[in-house]
Amino acid sequence: MGEQILRTTSFSSDITPLLHDDPLVRQVMETWTPRFLNAGIPIGDIARTVSQVKTWDDWVGAWMQTGHRHEERGDRLAAIGSTSRAAGAWLLASRCYHVGYHVATRDLDLHAEGLTRMLESHDKALPHVRPAVEKISVGDGADRIVGLLSLPPSNGPVPVAIFLPGLDSTKETRHGAAGGWVADGYAVISMDGPGQGEASRWSTIRPDYEVAVSAMIDWIVEQPWANGQRIALVGGSLAGYYAPRAACFEHRLAAVVGNCGPFDWAECWDLIPQVTRDAFQHYSGAADAAEAKVLAAELTLEGIADQITTPLLVVHGDRDPLIPWEQGKRIVDEASGPAEFVLVEGGNHVVNNFPYESGPVIREWVGRQLGLIDA
Repeated sequence: MGEQILRTTSFSSDITPLLHDDPLVRQVMETWTPRFLNAGIPIGDIARTVSQVKTWDDWVGAWMQTGHRHEERGDRLAAIGSTSRAAGAWLLASRCYHVGYHVATRDLDLHAEGLTRMLESHDKALPHVRPAVEKISVGDGADRIVGLLSLPPSNGPVPVAIFLPGLDSTKETRHGAAGGWVADGYAVISMDGPGQGEASRWSTIRPDYEVAVSAMIDWIVEQPWANGQRIALVGGSLAGYYAPRAACFEHRLAAVVGNCGPFDWAECWDLIPQVTRDAFQHYSGAADAAEAKVLAAELTLEGIADQITTPLLVVHGDRDPLIPWEQGKRIVDEASGPAEFVLVEGGNHVVNNFPYESGPVIREWVGRQLGLIDA
């Protein structure tokens, strides 16, 4: 078992100018502003949009307006033939729509509209983005998985990195990080599994997420471009549970990464923001808060973590306000295979405030496990 501490030089990661009078809005801003910035949303858009929010009930509408402005800008650029710039505007619109709806579940009609607009604006951009992105679908009915696929410029079978979204992220938000991996020679698949993103329209969260991972791997190994012996699974936030959970049962994986995931979701229940508890209730299909807490207790590695024999890396920020770093350390401690733990000093949830610390560590570690980088 390995353990590493990454020390940062930043004095503070607080975003004090964007604190808000409404307690729910303030909690969202304190928790996720680094995530919004890391996703490429300009600070000006964040400040302008949040200035229009008086209470949490205004959140979705304000972000929908911002997303719509960027989508219309993309439409205008496309009309004059500037498709590359149009794609950039549509992708930014998609991100803004996602920020608006992702943990806002009081008005389910507005939530659904935000999801639809996020998907539609992202789809507009797909024909024009590089590296190229293809939408894929695996299975049918309530078990259907949807994904985004990007391939490297290679004729031979290539290693595959599967990106898993967390509770409220999606294949679209996860695939924004695919470029560097594709440049390194990986095929990248970002998938919406049960209760995630587009798939939340027909499915709900299930603790045995390995079922979805296995279905995706079944599809991957049939593809002529895929090296089925070199498949890595990378998950952040709640997917930092999903990925190690899948490794307990799916042994075709060559490497597994969890970033700021829980060992036991119920143990974190009272720490997470109210909007996150509400979002879990929605995405899990729970009838009320009490049932959501019961369902949360099913998402645990208790009694199965020792079945993780695949090489495992867990990265965690020591200032994660949602999931204490001790949760990630416990996953590593209880795994029976080779496992490493990296603690990022000052890192917040998913280390969004210091992506230059966590991102290279993850890619280099995966490269070593898959034999692409010398150990």
